[in-house]
Amino acid sequence: MADAFSIAIQSMQNDMQRMDIISENVANSATPGYRRALSTNQSFGDVLQSSSLSNVTHSIEITLPTVTSVLDTASGSIKSTSQPLDLAISGDGYFELTTPDGLAYTRAGNFHINEDGHLVSQDGYPVSGKGGDIIVNGKSTPTITPSGEVSDGSTAVGQIRIVSFADKHGLQTRSGGLLVSTNNDAETSDSSAQLQIGFLENANVIPLNEMVSMLETSRHFESQQKLFQGYDEQISSAIQKLGQF
Repeated sequence: MADAFSIAIQSMQNDMQRMDIISENVANSATPGYRRALSTNQSFGDVLQSSSLSNVTHSIEITLPTVTSVLDTASGSIKSTSQPLDLAISGDGYFELTTPDGLAYTRAGNFHINEDGHLVSQDGYPVSGKGGDIIVNGKSTPTITPSGEVSDGSTAVGQIRIVSFADKHGLQTRSGGLLVSTNNDAETSDSSAQLQIGFLENANVIPLNEMVSMLETSRHFESQQKLFQGYDEQISSAIQKLGQF
């Protein structure tokens, strides 16, 4: 396949991946605690460095890099809900949840007590405490302090664990806005961040900015289509002229 075709196809595939990332951000713009993904790829210098030169008689073979996503770790705005089990983290850190696929992390603190007395997330995943799951036995709503201590009446039942990562960009977004670590050996530590009770963190997505990025990506995709079609027409024309001889 000609190089121009290869470049156009890879570029259009990259645009489709960017569009998927942008669409996910827009879809979660109202999800509490959601942190948007940013599309990224290698710089031109990195591409040249990774390209191979087999010998001096051959040209350098350059492959366009694929698009990957990284997490935007900027905090979202805080809104008041006045709900005693709605929590927002002030500072760096994430709530830790136990899911069927392993540990996951979130900034969304819209918690509730399930029928078994466990403190769980909106999707029903248990919230990790420093000593395990947090279980409430009483009928009344538990109280939570800014340091994360949970009390059932006058009885302390646990402390919510807030973790931080040495490599914040090693986290990636999964379904439901949950975050997972791409590195199984990622170092975590207990965060000293405080909680705001009766508040939730909004997504750090600005829909208008995402729509502008979507428009730019769409225009770039269209330009690559024109490049592909133009090059195809040139080859067809060349073949026809050769056939006349």
